[in-house]
Amino acid sequence: MPALTALQRDRLRLYLRIVAVSTAIGALYGTFLSRSGLSLSTSVGLGALNGAGIAASIGAIEIFLLREGSSLKRLVQLPFIAVVLLKTAVYAAIVALFIVGLPALAQAERLGGHAGLVAIGFSLAMTLVIVVVLQAAGLLGRRTFVNLVLGRYRRPRAERRFFLFVDVVGSTAIAERLGAMQAHRFLAAVFSATAEAVAAARGEVYQYVGDEIVVTWTEADGLPGARPLHCLMQMRAALAAAAPDFRARFGAEPELRAALHLGEVIAGEVGEQRRAIVYHGDVMNTASRLEQATRDAAVRFIVSDAALSALRRPEGFSYRDLGELDLRGRRQAIRAWAVE
Repeated sequence: MPALTALQRDRLRLYLRIVAVSTAIGALYGTFLSRSGLSLSTSVGLGALNGAGIAASIGAIEIFLLREGSSLKRLVQLPFIAVVLLKTAVYAAIVALFIVGLPALAQAERLGGHAGLVAIGFSLAMTLVIVVVLQAAGLLGRRTFVNLVLGRYRRPRAERRFFLFVDVVGSTAIAERLGAMQAHRFLAAVFSATAEAVAAARGEVYQYVGDEIVVTWTEADGLPGARPLHCLMQMRAALAAAAPDFRARFGAEPELRAALHLGEVIAGEVGEQRRAIVYHGDVMNTASRLEQATRDAAVRFIVSDAALSALRRPEGFSYRDLGELDLRGRRQAIRAWAVE
């Protein structure tokens, strides 16, 4: 049996957490069902089983089936309102099956009348909450979502972070040849193909800017195993493995150039109508300028001396000293290395 990938392990952990939390909520709700005539042990057990069954079924659909690249990809691409209505119908049927149908099939005690309708309504409400949370976490990024909920960056704080700026080579020429729609699909396919590599390296996608991906790690998260260096190499390997599909669909094989820098940034929440966690500091500008410098230096990966020193030049890479680079917008030159 093949080992699970990083993304699969991540999804499995999320799935198990949802099932565990839903089981606990179901058991807690079951204590109130004892008032409907069922014994306390029966009502708690029934609530826990319903919570686990409903969460396991709906969680499997949300986390494993409705993913980019799955067989249900066309469903995900339907208009938002159509997806909501379809999900509502399917999930309502699942809830009704567990609360009404399964006890009847098993010839077990079941809720009747008003209590059964209340249980179905409660389960649908909890399902809606879970679906909304998953959608919001997917939109913002799970780590960002958790940090926003916990208020970790409500007050700005200083952090030392690695920033990896990754650019898709030749995307402008590809866009001119393919047109805007196909160019968008090309970049979306690149971002999707490299997601596993970012997850495997424990990186956090900070943002997508045009044809560029910005990945970040705290210094503590980035140091083990020189994760930022391996992240880019794994991203390249993923695109190389997917090259036949890219040639067939777009007539082009994506290549990457990148730059890595380490330094202190100020992290904090901004915005009113839309909250976001942003990073401010010279390290961001420097990483971006280093990525632009790859063109002048005729290399594909530049790493600042600060980042490379912190990572202690791991084995398995070749290093070429580029000396002091004069970067646009900076008064002081910065020492950097070409890494392959």
